[in-house]
Amino acid sequence: MDEDERPPAVGRRVELVESPVVATSGGIFDALQGPANLEHRPPGPLGDRADGASPVRIAAVPAAHPYVRSVLPPGHVLLDDPPVPGAPAGRWWPPQVLTPDWLRGAAGGYDLVHVHFGTESLGPGRLEATLGVVRELGVPLVHTVHDLEHPHLDDQAHHRRQLDALVEHADELLTLTDAAAATILRRYGRAATVVPHPRMAPDAWFARADALRRPARSGRDGGPVVGVHLRGLRANVRPGAWIVELADATAARGGRLRLVVNDEVTPGGAAHDALEDLRSQLHGLPVDHVVRPRPDDDGLAAELAGLDVSVLPYAHGTHSGWLELCWDLGTPVLAPAVGAIGDQHREPSALCTFDPARPGTVAAALDRLLDAPPPPPAAARLAARRRTTEQNHRAHAAAYARALGRA
Repeated sequence: MDEDERPPAVGRRVELVESPVVATSGGIFDALQGPANLEHRPPGPLGDRADGASPVRIAAVPAAHPYVRSVLPPGHVLLDDPPVPGAPAGRWWPPQVLTPDWLRGAAGGYDLVHVHFGTESLGPGRLEATLGVVRELGVPLVHTVHDLEHPHLDDQAHHRRQLDALVEHADELLTLTDAAAATILRRYGRAATVVPHPRMAPDAWFARADALRRPARSGRDGGPVVGVHLRGLRANVRPGAWIVELADATAARGGRLRLVVNDEVTPGGAAHDALEDLRSQLHGLPVDHVVRPRPDDDGLAAELAGLDVSVLPYAHGTHSGWLELCWDLGTPVLAPAVGAIGDQHREPSALCTFDPARPGTVAAALDRLLDAPPPPPAAARLAARRRTTEQNHRAHAAAYARALGRA
């Protein structure tokens, strides 16, 4: 998905644990380095279902991620991520479920394999060989297409080969938007079930964000605060020339642009070079440059709730977990028309997209967003998310049943 923390990609030097979807802390911010969901429901023990049948045992990649746990339907259990030899406790990549030895050794202890993301840490040819073993064992395979384009990579060739193999071998395909499903159908001739992105924020933050927003806006001098979170400037966080137009458009509304970056971006790397180039483009414009450590969950939510608009700085990608967190918090989002992001939410008060290659479109989109009615109140947003959770559980249960029926 858009913002998952991912494992180190093949051929890419990565420092720190800025990889898989859930860094060991498991917080929103860490998870938002990739697809994520804060509705953190740990897998329960094996037990009988309400209907007396045995639970369906799912070997998921990765089982530890909150998104994966959130969409788990009742009557199904997730197996823990197998430990990675030589890796620290809690690290799940490279995913051991996707190795022939694990698949053969654990045969009979799982009913199906569900791959979400994290395969980029497997070298060329390894995933394809593993999928051959899955087929040899007669194990059903489900794949959720989070990323048609990998957000952490500039070169998409390795990711595309892996996606081709997963789509070819999967008994059931799921994805997060109608737009992504249409691309899958056009590219591969296969239909994917659409399962909307789950919530990101815990219950308490829906109302807390609204409570924070009111005094922040009433005590503000001047116009809107428009925020661009660059985080660690991963591969797809590269705002183009439109960032200058955005600063001008924000100033024209009497507001200021706020550019936020993690203090982990230090001299000597491509991320720092990109940051310096961005700062030079914005020199002399009314922009607040904020450098700070990664916030904890409460700090991140408070930052977003204090904005009038959050802007996604993406050059490529497919879906955005950041957008979903903003929706939970009631913060409108402005985004370049990248991937299927524009299909995640259709409400004018939630999301407005622009064409990053066409001058004038970002200013017009900002005006439309600022002039739209306010987002629904917290209670309505929370109720909508709970309906989505139920919808996702039903869709996943049905997909698993179809896959098992073909085995």
